[in-house]
Amino acid sequence: MKELERGPFDSGEVSEANELPSSGALTKNRSVNAAHWIIAIGLTLAAVTDAFNGAIFTIARPHLMGDFRVTPDEVTWVNLAYLVSKTVCLPVAAWFVDRFGETRSLFWSIFIVTVTSVACLLAVHLLPFVAARIFQGGAGAVLLVAAQTILFRLFPINKQGLVQAVYAFGVVVAPTALAPAVMGWLTDEFSWVWGFGVNLVLVLLAISCLGPYRRHLPNSLRVRRPFDWIGFHFFLLSMTALIYVLLEGSRWNWFDDDHITFWSLVSVGALIAFIVWRFFNPTRSELYDRAVFANTQFAFGFLVSFVAGFVLFGSAFLIPVFALNVLQLPSKEAGMLMLPSCMTIGAALLFAGALMSRKNISPLTFVPFGVSLVMMAMWMLSWSSSASGANDLWPSLLLRGLGLGFLFISITIVALNGLIPEQVASGVGLFNFGRQMGGILGVSFLTTYLNHQTALNRLVLIENINSASLSFQQYQELLATALTSRGLDPEAGSTAGSLLMQNSIITQVATLSFNEAFFSLVLLFLVAVPLVLAFKLTQKLVGNRR
Repeated sequence: MKELERGPFDSGEVSEANELPSSGALTKNRSVNAAHWIIAIGLTLAAVTDAFNGAIFTIARPHLMGDFRVTPDEVTWVNLAYLVSKTVCLPVAAWFVDRFGETRSLFWSIFIVTVTSVACLLAVHLLPFVAARIFQGGAGAVLLVAAQTILFRLFPINKQGLVQAVYAFGVVVAPTALAPAVMGWLTDEFSWVWGFGVNLVLVLLAISCLGPYRRHLPNSLRVRRPFDWIGFHFFLLSMTALIYVLLEGSRWNWFDDDHITFWSLVSVGALIAFIVWRFFNPTRSELYDRAVFANTQFAFGFLVSFVAGFVLFGSAFLIPVFALNVLQLPSKEAGMLMLPSCMTIGAALLFAGALMSRKNISPLTFVPFGVSLVMMAMWMLSWSSSASGANDLWPSLLLRGLGLGFLFISITIVALNGLIPEQVASGVGLFNFGRQMGGILGVSFLTTYLNHQTALNRLVLIENINSASLSFQQYQELLATALTSRGLDPEAGSTAGSLLMQNSIITQVATLSFNEAFFSLVLLFLVAVPLVLAFKLTQKLVGNRR
């Protein structure tokens, strides 16, 4: 049963933009004016609030522990609560958008993000702060799904390339470059809580763009269908356990620890229960439209989005940590290191989006180009040394930005442009869910791989350095002589020389380990690209047989 409902955030009249076709492709003939582009900017600004919410824990973790007087295990819940809430609600957000409408869902989610930002700003204890983060993550998920759904329903197909490029500033550029840099600067110069103050400013700017043109926002027919509470709780339990294992597994040495094994089994068991429940559920209730996976373009885009999210968030995690631990850059400079890539990501997004919109170039054209640039950037980073400076990293970071810009705008259009209007909200939620889970898995894998390679490289280097080695003795004597010539007595010079050698070994181990981690992303593409191509070929063969 479908009916048109109105709520406190609905416009007073149904405009041309509110008319949603019941089936078929999105219209190619709808006119676009300045109001539509102002709405797109407002939606992008609203999406940036989620980027700041996600960056706060990464940048301000030590400050959170000090201000709330909590242990590392306790402060983990700040990030876990937010990530679980957001990840679980991304596919589920389609139900809210379809049930309550895009506009109402958007404004309510913005309102909740605003309220929770104020609550986080004023919190003096960890428990209310974590509670606010739970609502913040869920509202952020609904905000992202509602905003992108509005763009797909407001703009015609021939404008989607450009408008999705603009929106990608909020969901690709801001989380991995802009927000960490700004949060690092605010944390060092003022306080981490001002990140939530930035959110309030962004909300005001977004509302100033959206409010005057509310009548242009889509007001689609709302689908009345029951919410699958049993399936939701199975899914929630599975994702909570899985994300906890991915975030904490490396710290506890994975399955060597009983509680990591326990939560892994809980995740698998709850996921099996969710699948069985959905398969045998006699009712018509559902969390999202599963039929979107029958669309071959969406299924292909979802798979590529998962891989791209792995590389996007994985490399965004590696680069600042490399700058801090190997290059010994200050925290603020390490955060700012990602800013130059903002320019190239933005340039690639707008360039590819404009060509898709104005020249009708297939988005698939840019996918191999984007993959090649990202692979080249990671390969260049794998040759970094402890003597590298920020300027030495810029060429690879700029290439990375270009590649990611081309890649993300392409897969977004490939995955979502072919969906019928009724499937857009589910498609948007699942597409973002794939990118989010790819990112969480990428950071988890790279953390584990980095720890493993650090231990291995340390063992290899130490095995080749011993007091019986002639070259080792000569180098040690050379250091001791150099230090003695600068005024140290022989005994102190020998001790200082040993310490310098130890520091040198630590630096070499870290450099080798990070280089291998960067190169692992190159290998990921070498493995993933053939698999993705095989998946695409299988789709074509199955389609031809039908």
